[in-house]
Amino acid sequence: MLQNLEVKKLSKKIGFRTILSEINLLLEAGELAVFTGPNGAGKTTLIRLIAGLGSGDKGEILWDGKRYGPDNGKIGYMGHNHMLYEALTVEENMNFFSRMYDKYDSKNIERLLRKVDLYFYRYEQVGNLSRGMQQRLSLARLLVIDPWLMLYDEPFTGLDTEGQQLLRQIIQEKQQEERIQVLITHKTGLLDDFIYKEVKFCQGKLVEVIEGRAEL
Repeated sequence: MLQNLEVKKLSKKIGFRTILSEINLLLEAGELAVFTGPNGAGKTTLIRLIAGLGSGDKGEILWDGKRYGPDNGKIGYMGHNHMLYEALTVEENMNFFSRMYDKYDSKNIERLLRKVDLYFYRYEQVGNLSRGMQQRLSLARLLVIDPWLMLYDEPFTGLDTEGQQLLRQIIQEKQQEERIQVLITHKTGLLDDFIYKEVKFCQGKLVEVIEGRAEL
């Protein structure tokens, strides 16, 4: 089981522009880290590097003190783009992604689709769904692989009030299961009653970490 995730002196440049500069961060089992900061601060770049969707120019990412890589464990990523196959149905997408990670279980897929209120639409092509419904399916796709590390980039965007509450419930459940979760959001008010580590970024630098934050 994944015990900790460590980012050590991670830097990234695109051309002459420094996107990330000497980032150091340690996250332990059960922690929820919320990345905050202005647009262009480097939050999305860092979460994508943690997801394995690119590499830094310097530094490293470690799991339990060992060099990080996709084989270290399952990573769930919910990004700006839903990363679903729009020509396939809701159910076909779930079948595809679950088989990719050797987690296919028809009963579990049904349970998750009911959880995100999409079971009624299981035969609908994803391209015909609303943005909010696609977000719900993206969340179900993340859950079906049962990851130890869960990464969310503005996951509340596009969700209605009921969907936002569902996502809050799932984040709380995964905290109790000791999963590591990293979340980028400008809607921190939706996390007012959560205990989380706020990680503040500005111009590619990690400028402050506030431990055990909860707005009461």
